[in-house]
Amino acid sequence: MITREEAKAVVDKVLNMAGASKAGAVEINLTAGERSGTRWANSSITTNLVQYDRQCIVTVRVGAKVGTASTRDWSDAGLQKMCDEAVTNAGTANENPNLPELIGAQEYIAVDGASQEAIKYGPLERARLVRDSIDLAQKKGVLGAGFIPKNDIATCNANSKGLFAYYRTADIGFILTCRMADGTGSGWSGTMGIKDPKMIDAKFLTEIAANKALKSRKAKAIEPGRYTVILEPRANARFLSLMTGIFNPNGGGGGFGGGGGFPGGPPPNPDAPTGGGGGGAAAGAAGAAGAAGAAGAAAAAAGAGGGGGGPGGFGGGIGGPAEYMVGKKVGDKLFSDRFTLKSDIGNAMLRQSPIGPDNKPAKPVTWVDKGVLTAMGPNQGAGTNQSLSQEGTNLSIEDMIKQTRRGLLVSSFWYIRGVPSQQQPLLNTGMTRDGLFLIENGELAGPVQNFRWNMSPIVGYANLSLVGKPVPMETGEAFGSGNAALVPPVRIEEFYMTSVSPAV
Repeated sequence: MITREEAKAVVDKVLNMAGASKAGAVEINLTAGERSGTRWANSSITTNLVQYDRQCIVTVRVGAKVGTASTRDWSDAGLQKMCDEAVTNAGTANENPNLPELIGAQEYIAVDGASQEAIKYGPLERARLVRDSIDLAQKKGVLGAGFIPKNDIATCNANSKGLFAYYRTADIGFILTCRMADGTGSGWSGTMGIKDPKMIDAKFLTEIAANKALKSRKAKAIEPGRYTVILEPRANARFLSLMTGIFNPNGGGGGFGGGGGFPGGPPPNPDAPTGGGGGGAAAGAAGAAGAAGAAGAAAAAAGAGGGGGGPGGFGGGIGGPAEYMVGKKVGDKLFSDRFTLKSDIGNAMLRQSPIGPDNKPAKPVTWVDKGVLTAMGPNQGAGTNQSLSQEGTNLSIEDMIKQTRRGLLVSSFWYIRGVPSQQQPLLNTGMTRDGLFLIENGELAGPVQNFRWNMSPIVGYANLSLVGKPVPMETGEAFGSGNAALVPPVRIEEFYMTSVSPAV
């Protein structure tokens, strides 16, 4: 919601004001944006919501002392008051003789993360998608409930040495659950983090969700056990998010960056249950808390996009990423040859932030290459929350089904939680839902009852046997934060389904 030119004008004004207030070195962070969305249920729009917010944070150095202040009042008087407060706060602070040097101007990969079509996408355009979805759902005889989130967030980190790191992202999603009126069947479909609104086909996505709901009726019970599973992209995205913490095991779940969010965090998302392995926002906030100055406090906002968070509930405890990575080194073979994971900075589909940790230019990082660990620890060129991409093929889900003798097709996972275990690192448990189907002899044989599962992504990606075509997909529990990664459907062997679940 703030252009590069507008951001530059505010930055220059604050630099002048802070200098006049006797500040030495100055760091500035600006965030401004819109989070909006449309919800519908029972063939009717229930909510149109919008939140606008902006904030300016200034950190000043007076000798070896540091002071910080912030404001949402961007008038001349508001900005001047903020600068004066920062200088006053520095005056009462303890001296810090080990302040890091500020970095100067940087050159970033050119990324257009906010097209005019996405910026202007509003309630009218969202209503048209809803109408298309509702009309088709009614024809199919199912009830649809969905959410179309839109994010338009700009961030700017600058300082008195010439740094000016600006990025704006505008993205849209479409999330739909179709159910039978009697509750006997459910189907999910969706896409998230889309930069080009023309890529969202509401009718196509409704067709998928409605057909799953219709086909998932009269699900049969089969025995728990270890199955070959095909995880559709949404399920795989959630599974992938459980292990991104291994690449910086002492630095929190998802590594650098969050979702480019508002200073106070995104508005509450009723789609997300509390606790557990969420998106990148928490990891970004944790990184910001330990950083110095306004630029550090904005680190989460600088890296808008990418993978979501670490394993649910582990932290540094038993079975967590730090424990798993003890003794591991670059060059170790950890996963299947079919598993390659990158932070693909400049990716034309994701178009996420080119600004890296500490406001240095982000560089592409290959975390795993054909199952071999190729990067880990701090000081990488990017973080796992930036332009995360799991390498795939051109195989469709239908192609993968045809190549599977017996297994399960999994639409989505829900309510994933970490299970501390000394025997199996990063062990997690969750449930399938919104369409679980038995595969026999290369065809869908029919719906089966949902399962609770216990599985570690370390084991799962070591047992990877097929990968399909990647698509943008949110990795966290919530649907509206804009943290998309490129994620393919995958086939995993020996996936442990522990018990039948009552989920639909």
